[in-house]
Amino acid sequence: MKKKVFSMMLCVAMTVAGLSGCGEASSTVSEKEADSNKEAAADEITVGSVIMNTSGEWFAEVMQGMEAAGKELGVKVNIVSSDNEVSKESDNVSTFIAQGTDAIAICPLSADASAAAVDAAREAGIPVVAWNCTVNTDTDGFVGVSNYDLGKMTGEYVAQYVKDNYPDGCKLAILGNHSYEVGVERCNGFKDVIADVEGLEIVAEQDAEMQDEGMDITEQILTANPDVNIIWAWNQTSLLGCSAYMQNIGNKDIVVMGTDMSIEIAKTMLGDDVTLQAVTTQMPYDIGYNAIANAVKAVKGETYEEKMLIDLKTYVKDDVAEIEKYVEDHKSLVE
Repeated sequence: MKKKVFSMMLCVAMTVAGLSGCGEASSTVSEKEADSNKEAAADEITVGSVIMNTSGEWFAEVMQGMEAAGKELGVKVNIVSSDNEVSKESDNVSTFIAQGTDAIAICPLSADASAAAVDAAREAGIPVVAWNCTVNTDTDGFVGVSNYDLGKMTGEYVAQYVKDNYPDGCKLAILGNHSYEVGVERCNGFKDVIADVEGLEIVAEQDAEMQDEGMDITEQILTANPDVNIIWAWNQTSLLGCSAYMQNIGNKDIVVMGTDMSIEIAKTMLGDDVTLQAVTTQMPYDIGYNAIANAVKAVKGETYEEKMLIDLKTYVKDDVAEIEKYVEDHKSLVE
């Protein structure tokens, strides 16, 4: 009996010891996991993205590309808007510096005025990749397009279109921009190509940026120049405004062309309410993705293309299949 009691006591003691041992092992693993998690969090790269504004599908697609890059590369991407204000842009960069952000991807509002913010970040040891727009100071790379070539491509289409369709001459109006580098470059590229087209006359050129401005300026131009044959708009939102005005007045005779595709623009091209003939566009998803990817490579000290120019594309009203494919490929932007 004593043996049985002793045996039972020994068994209980061993069991308790075993439980205690398991408890210690579990505690040790938990601490290691906690330390590992802390290290992983500390090692996670954070990229601050500074965007001009978040209006329109173009920037929505850029952000989609940035978020995809962050997910695929396992980095954190913080996206903030400057709302077209240089002072807010500066504040956004200062905040990222204070937070110890590992890299910054910025779409500079001004080639000159944005330079101070970029310099401040780089002086703090933070790599800065510019995208969409360049800035007049040193950066750690650029991702975007040649905006001169973007305007030039539409100009080349217009030049041929005028030769084929207006043998007796053509009057053209421009919804342009003189506030941003991208606008100036696009307008220069467009106008340089059409400058020597026989019979083509530019009868009006006014700045317009947002959709409501596009509508108002189009109305002003056509009131003063009712015999305009073609209107070219420099960006997505002014093009949307121009197209909306033409639809409101039911004018199919004036041919509209522009830059920066969107779902709404594509659907307008497919319809018959407006003669929206050609749109030259960038690939904003690719711009956003590669801006983040190159910023991460800069942090890691890896080799990357410091001036990355993304391909351009022209959509034409007659190519229905290509336009329908665009709508299908980009439907997630409006869902």
